[in-house]
Amino acid sequence: MDRYNLVVGHNDPTFSDILSQQIDNSLFELTNVESCFAKLIAACKKTRAKVLFVQNELIQEHDWPTLQSLADSTEIILLSSNRVDAAKAFECDLFDFILEPMVNSRLGKTLDKLARMLAPEKQQFELMSSLVQRFSSNQLDDQQIVLKDAGRIKFLTPDEISWVGGAGNYVELHLNQDERTILHRQTLSSMEQQLSPFGFIRIHRSAIIKKQAIREIRPTDNGDYIVTLKDGANLNLSRRYKQNMQGLIG
Repeated sequence: MDRYNLVVGHNDPTFSDILSQQIDNSLFELTNVESCFAKLIAACKKTRAKVLFVQNELIQEHDWPTLQSLADSTEIILLSSNRVDAAKAFECDLFDFILEPMVNSRLGKTLDKLARMLAPEKQQFELMSSLVQRFSSNQLDDQQIVLKDAGRIKFLTPDEISWVGGAGNYVELHLNQDERTILHRQTLSSMEQQLSPFGFIRIHRSAIIKKQAIREIRPTDNGDYIVTLKDGANLNLSRRYKQNMQGLIG
C-alpha cells in the first residue's frame, strides 16, 4: 500500500533530517516541513497527512482549536522544551508528547507506537483495495463504478454522480442526492475516461461534470465561464476546455 503521509512543523531543520533517517523504508513518508502554523495546517489538509509532528513554539493560544479539530483525522505529536506542555498534549488528546532536546531513541519509540497502532488499519486498507480491484476487473455491468468509501465498498452508477473534483491522485465524487462527498484514490484523467461515455465532460483541470446536471452557464469578464449545477455548485469552465461545451455555449 502507499505510505502514510507525515508532516513536520518545526523551526529547526535538524529535526526533520533526523526524522527522515528514522522513517526510511517505513510506513511513513515525509511530505512537508513548515515553520509557520497556517502553512502547516494547509499542508496537512492538502496531503491528507496521517501524522503530524509539531513544535509547541509554532502554536499560538488561538491555534489550539484548529489543532484539536485536525486531531480527528491526524495523529499529532507535540514537541516542546517545557515539560509543562505535556499536560496540554494530554488535555487535547494528542497522540504523544516528546521533550526537547530529543533523544533519538525517544523518537523511535513514538514511531514504533504509531506503526503498531496503524497496523490493523493497514491490513484493512490492503484487503479493501484487493476487493475493489477484484470487483472492478470482474464487473458484469459496464456502468458500475466500484470504490472504497469510509471502510466500505460502494457500488455507483454514473447517473448517481453530479460532478467530480480532482487533486493529485485523488478524486472527490459529488452525488446527486447526498451532501457527503466520496474521496477515492484515482486520477481525474482516469475517471474522465471512465465517465465520458455517460455524458461527463472536463470543464477544468480539476473538474468533470455531467451535462444533465447543468442548470446555467454564464460568461465572466476574463473570458471564462461559470457553470451552475442543479445542486447549486458553481464551477469554473476555463477557456482551455471551452471546446468540450460546443453546442451548449457559443
